[in-house]
Amino acid sequence: MTENSNIETAGLSASTQPSSPPSGVRKNRSAVWDHFDVENATEKKTKCKYCGSLIQYGNGTSSMGGHLRICKQNPNNNSNKRRKTTTTPTIDERGVLNSPSASKFDQEEARRALVEMFIGEELPFRFIGSPKFRRFVHALQARFKVPSRTTLACDIRALYIEEKMKLQDFLSTNCGRVCLTIDTWTSIQNFTYMSLTAHFVDSTLLHSGEVIRATIESCFNNLKDTFEKEAK
Repeated sequence: MTENSNIETAGLSASTQPSSPPSGVRKNRSAVWDHFDVENATEKKTKCKYCGSLIQYGNGTSSMGGHLRICKQNPNNNSNKRRKTTTTPTIDERGVLNSPSASKFDQEEARRALVEMFIGEELPFRFIGSPKFRRFVHALQARFKVPSRTTLACDIRALYIEEKMKLQDFLSTNCGRVCLTIDTWTSIQNFTYMSLTAHFVDSTLLHSGEVIRATIESCFNNLKDTFEKEAK
């Protein structure tokens, strides 16, 4: 499937004035470029015209096309147009969906929910091809087209890149310093893993240095009072 067909299936149009893509991609340029502005040609980053997310295009426009399919601010996305006319669904304490539009079907919205489920539950990609899972999905909504492993992987990567750019933008805008903590372990399959955790203080007054100092001091004072009472 070409990039142009990806955009068409998402209900996108190229009616906006095209921005100039970086040199080297002017020939046979994809319609995806109509929805992005070049943010940094050196680092190969573009900015979505609708939500401002930064997307890398180093390996082609597949990440840009994937972002357009899930961009909630894109007015040309048919799923967004339909979403605006419906009431936001809620889930009660029993886990039951409560929405007047629950009976309406949206392929792109369901596909986004599927991607988030695979990420959140850490499901293996092979699960998407399980006959029992496909039968279950068909029983719930026969019109939903279950994607292949390859398509699922592309959607997950597109969402990862989008969230990665959002985090980078947030850290560069709101955080002066970031402290990194690492942890390593080896699985029973003898694979080595490393996790990286970032700790930071943002720019709001709520987490200012003075507030943090006062909070720590208060904790130590409480401990001191407790020890003195026990000593008596």
